[in-house]
Formats: sequence, C-alpha cells, structure tokens
Amino acid sequence: IKQMPAVLGEVDLIKSIQLLPGVTNNGEGTAGFNVRGGAADQNLVLLDEAIIYNTSHFFGFFSVFNSDAIKDIKLYKGDMPAKFGGRVSSVLDVRQKDGNSKNFGASGGIGIISSRLALEGPLFNKKGSFLVAGRTSYAHLFTKGIEELKDDKISFYDLNLKTNYEINENNRIYLSGYFGRDIFNINKILKNNYGNASANLRWNHVFNDKLFSNLSAIYSKYDYQLVLDFVQLDWIANIQNYNLKYDLRYYANDTFKLDFGVSGILYRLNPGEVRPTSDSSPVNFLKLEQKRAFEGGVYASAEHRVSDKLTLRYGLRYSCLLYTSDAADEEDS
Repeated sequence: IKQMPAVLGEVDLIKSIQLLPGVTNNGEGTAGFNVRGGAADQNLVLLDEAIIYNTSHFFGFFSVFNSDAIKDIKLYKGDMPAKFGGRVSSVLDVRQKDGNSKNFGASGGIGIISSRLALEGPLFNKKGSFLVAGRTSYAHLFTKGIEELKDDKISFYDLNLKTNYEINENNRIYLSGYFGRDIFNINKILKNNYGNASANLRWNHVFNDKLFSNLSAIYSKYDYQLVLDFVQLDWIANIQNYNLKYDLRYYANDTFKLDFGVSGILYRLNPGEVRPTSDSSPVNFLKLEQKRAFEGGVYASAEHRVSDKLTLRYGLRYSCLLYTSDAADEEDS
C-alpha cells in the first residue's frame, strides 16, 4: 500500500482497496467504497474490532486510517466468516500495530495537507509494548494571510493508541483506542465538526496448545454537529455502542480448526437534536426520539483443509435484534 501513488502525500487505505476486483468508489474524491453493487453503509468497517461509522476526513479526500499505525488489513467481499454480522456487502477488518516490544522506533512523514508521527517501544521490562501515532492537517494555516479567510478553519486529526502487557505465558492484556475529528469553520457562517472515538480492552488467554480465547469489551461512538450562525441553529446527532464479545479458536489438528463465540452489542442512537443558539433565533427546540437497540449473536465455523488443493470453510450464525425508543418507554410507563 505504501508503494502506491499517494494523493497529496497521503497513503490511503480506502483508496488502495478500490483497486481490488469487485470494489468501486463512491465518486472521485470520496473515501467510501462499494462492494459488488452494495451501498457504502452495507460494509462493516472495524478498527481493532470497534465499529467505525465514518471512514473519511476532509470531505472524503482522506480516510481515517493512519498507515503508520496499521499492521494488518483483511477485506472479505463474499466469504464473510460467521463471527461477523450486521452487514451484507463486505467486512473490512483493520488491526493496529501492537508496538515494538524490543526496541524504540519512530516513523512519520510530512505532506502538503497533513503530517504524521508514530512512536513505539517496549514497556514493563519488555513484557509489553506501546504505540502512539498522530496525524494532523494544517491547511488552515495557509489562509491566515488572506483577510477574507483568516477566521476560517478547515482541519482534521487522528490519534491512535495501543498497548499490551504479558501477565504470564498464557495471558496477555491489550488496550487500544482511536480518536479522530474534522473541524470546519467557514467565515463565521457555518461550523461543522464530526468524529469517531473507539476503545477496546481485550484479554487473550491460552488454555492449552489447541485452544485459546479472546474476551473483548469495546466502545465506539460517532457524533456530528452543524451550527448555522445565519439562522442561529445548532444541530447535533450521535450513535454509540457497547460491545462485549467472547471468541474461541480450537485447533483439532493440522487440517481442521474450529471458531465459535458469542457477542452482544448495545446501541444508543440520537437521530437529531435542534437547538436555537440565541433568544432571538426563529428556530424552535426539537429533539427526535432517542432510540436503543440490542444486537445479539452466536456463531460456530470451521476451516477444513481437505487436501493441498482444496479447503472448505463453513459455519452458522444466529443473530437477533431488540429495539426500543423513548416514546415506547413513556407509553409503557
């Protein structure tokens, strides 16, 4: 990916997967993608198991993934493993680097629009490691010398964090997080900011040489705000979820492995809330119904290598969705 031509000096993960068969873009200058005719919101995008709802920066010209912080990328276009659910087109599974547990290292780059820096190294006498990676834009600095644009601000930033600690040879703890935001302030007329935030606390446990497990507690949030000063309006919306999942993998032998697990996701949705920004505003306060949902799932899948030329993957997943809103709660009460 890093060897591909970069747009404005930025290596872009989303742009790179658009070169794969069956994957197209949403239009020039956008960061979304479509898989085999599906819509962009039918793709499940995960960063260290946390759901990322908006994958774009800067009106879609850049993705939220900092290449210096990424270790592994898997795109499932049709044969989606049973452990994933909730989307019908594809799964983009992105994993951050764990950090170098032996030596301190740094990497980064300076671009026309933004610059980035990543630091990693050992912790706890080399029983753990850390990764800190940041990226920020400075396009708004070029407008300071223009009188009409000196108060404008167009910028974004990313912050990737990850650390881990080996308790003993059979237990290891991982903690990772991502924070990103776009900020637009156009001539005191329009203010717009949006961003993702996610965190994952994972416990990896090895039972024996054939069975190991991962227990993950995950939080993810996406929020959006739009302020229109000329009509004195402030509009906000957000979605957040809390995810608890337990995955196990069993290696029966060299040719057969079994994955199984259970997960539960609690969603809290604020579809929109409109507020006046002054007493003289013609806008009336309006708050749409707050919504909540619970998505549960249980799965089992197998990978069976029949011969050197034939491998079978098969599995089952059961999912359920429970939904409620504030209005329904008021009626019940």
